[in-house]
Amino acid sequence: MLAVAVLVVGAAAYGLLVFDRPSVESVENEWGTVEENQSEVETKIAVDNPWLLRLADSAANVKYTVALNDVVFATEEKKRVTLGSDDTLTTSTWVNNDRIPEWWVTHVNNNETTTVTVDPSVVVRYAGLKLPAESLTRNRTFQTNLLEPLETEETRRFSAFGREVLVVDETDAQWGQATAERTPIDASARVTNSLPAPIPVTEIQYTVRMNGIVVGSGQAAEQTVLPAQSTRTLEARAVIDNSKLDDWWVTHLRNNQTTRLTVTFDATVQYGAVERTLPLEFLSYNRTFETDVFGSGSVGNQSESRGALPEGPPAPTTSHRSSALAGARG
Repeated sequence: MLAVAVLVVGAAAYGLLVFDRPSVESVENEWGTVEENQSEVETKIAVDNPWLLRLADSAANVKYTVALNDVVFATEEKKRVTLGSDDTLTTSTWVNNDRIPEWWVTHVNNNETTTVTVDPSVVVRYAGLKLPAESLTRNRTFQTNLLEPLETEETRRFSAFGREVLVVDETDAQWGQATAERTPIDASARVTNSLPAPIPVTEIQYTVRMNGIVVGSGQAAEQTVLPAQSTRTLEARAVIDNSKLDDWWVTHLRNNQTTRLTVTFDATVQYGAVERTLPLEFLSYNRTFETDVFGSGSVGNQSESRGALPEGPPAPTTSHRSSALAGARG
């Protein structure tokens, strides 16, 4: 053992290990246990040329950071992690689910686009040496399109009171500016009142659900009137309460990173002396979206970059609540 240590120290002194040092070959992340307030991220780091880690009493210091749109979800440092039989270093960390609203705001305001960055650092420790492995930073970009069902020029006809009432020939939707507290959805419809009398709309209400969790509800528009046999644009705003998103996130992960988004609008209208609440089906919709945050599937674009990382100060260990979206289908 002493001879091996002397050989290693001597080789390091003359720079001979520069060409033989270990390197990070790949990084795999996946979600582990999901609890009400926190989610586990499991990390497996494959090491190329790990001969030094196979020596007795050798181990590695592992640091890594997981960020979505620069929002840090997980940062961890663990010392003396030993090499597994398959030449991998395995570790895990917990992230607080209350980081989800912060990430969500960046995702919506960035045109529903998220870049996931996984940045690991491995430093081999043996016989007093600290030998940085060549690092591998992994970047992955994914996008969603949650409002697409409302972006249509399809003509639809709606009946009530025993006759055709409305004709809708165009609907649209766009995100308002998301803030830390709320995410607005601005929806509109080009509506023709087919009746010979005006239709007073006394109230428009909305409800937004994600996997059955109500994340927003309330009044979507002020009182308005649809003039008789005329066309006008009806506008309505729904608002997602971002404080509810960490509760949604738990259902999302437990449902294999899949969510059913449901947005419903209802209008209270008057015709004659009769007041009635009607579902605004032309503004209401369902949208299923899936996420593959760590790239275990085929959704998203990936890139990798390498670089040598010297041993530096420990990464801050901050507790966060975590994680995110890719791919949607109607």
